[in-house]
Amino acid sequence: MARASSPQKGSAQASGTTLVAHDGVRPPAAGAEAAASFVWSPAKIRVAALGLFVGALPAGVAFALAGPFEQWLCLGWLAGIVVLLDGLGRRASEANAVLSVDARGIFDRRLMTRRIAWQEIAGICPVNVDRSHTIDIRLRWPVATLAGTRLLVRVGALCQIGYGVPAVTISMVLLDGAVADVLDAVAQYRPDLLHHVNRGLRLTASTP
Repeated sequence: MARASSPQKGSAQASGTTLVAHDGVRPPAAGAEAAASFVWSPAKIRVAALGLFVGALPAGVAFALAGPFEQWLCLGWLAGIVVLLDGLGRRASEANAVLSVDARGIFDRRLMTRRIAWQEIAGICPVNVDRSHTIDIRLRWPVATLAGTRLLVRVGALCQIGYGVPAVTISMVLLDGAVADVLDAVAQYRPDLLHHVNRGLRLTASTP
């Protein structure tokens, strides 16, 4: 939580000292936004919908040529694609933020109904920002943090405890933004959670 600045803190800032709040959250740089939010990307959703439509064409051709049993399989295939297209359509009409990063932590409403506080995060795994579309997060207390979530989300706690696989994966595949944008937002508050290869991304990108 943000705290009022005391005179001592003000003098420290004037002398160039880097301040870190008592809860470990680094105050954002001057001029930084209060939070970084990411919504569904209509452009990415259109590409995904086109891919699903192309995937439905073989089923349509096979339905016309196949026997009764194979036709039922084709119908099931087409029904699955219709469900996925409906999900994409509903996402395209939403304007609310799906993923946000702020002084309190990371909130992905696809995974949880609350944010993951910075104190609950052990570290963010290294990411190839040029190729990857996902971010893997290791939790300090995976069972406690993921308690009350859907079964498919809670499985992440077991994977981290039993196999060392990060408990949480955040996908940017259909969101308006890139992995580098999320890492840059994290760096405003908790750069210590980033792997050393992903620190200073904005500086690197701005260097000619």
